Amino acid sequence: MSRTTVCALSPKQNNTDVAIIGGGPAGLAAAIALQKKGIECTVVEALEPPIDKGCGEGLMPDALHSLKELGIEITEEEGYPFQGIRFATSADRVDAEFPNGTGIGVRRTHLHQRMSHRAREVGVTLAWRSHATLSSGGRLLINGAEMRYRWLIGADGTASQVRKWAGLDEERFYSQRFGFRRHYQIAPWGKYVEVHWGRLVSYTSPLSRVTACASY
Repeated sequence: MSRTTVCALSPKQNNTDVAIIGGGPAGLAAAIALQKKGIECTVVEALEPPIDKGCGEGLMPDALHSLKELGIEITEEEGYPFQGIRFATSADRVDAEFPNGTGIGVRRTHLHQRMSHRAREVGVTLAWRSHATLSSGGRLLINGAEMRYRWLIGADGTASQVRKWAGLDEERFYSQRFGFRRHYQIAPWGKYVEVHWGRLVSYTSPLSRVTACASY
């Protein structure tokens, strides 16, 4: 029996085996895997699905296999297949094909919808548009109400509040990164995700007749 998506948790839902902060693919994958083993999970996310990001999602063969084990099968009809990665400069090019299958490029919103649906299906409690606050002593507040948990998982990205709360930020290396994106409505011209090296680094990924580009 799946649990409905909630924005405000009931007193009963404020008790869980595992609280997962962050409802992107990493947090949802952890919740699905644990819930399938009978471990009650609650995912807390400030945004509401489907959650997008600056570029598409290039799912490697191993990622497709892992998704299938979670009960999520991504087909080529949902995106665009690619056979490897191409690294290129103005003078040189190296192609590396996957030895164990084909990858699929999909939109992040599509992947997030599939994973959110599967999480609900297996019984994960999903708290969208919810704010998590961590305080001393391991106290966790969700929208101001205390949540009791046995384990806490931080899946809240590069600016993770859970990592800071756990004191793991002291050894972190900081660097600046700037991202730009543009989507082109054209048919992909090759069978690879391409990484182009120059003064800037850019990559292109095939996404169901749309090639997405980003530069850093």
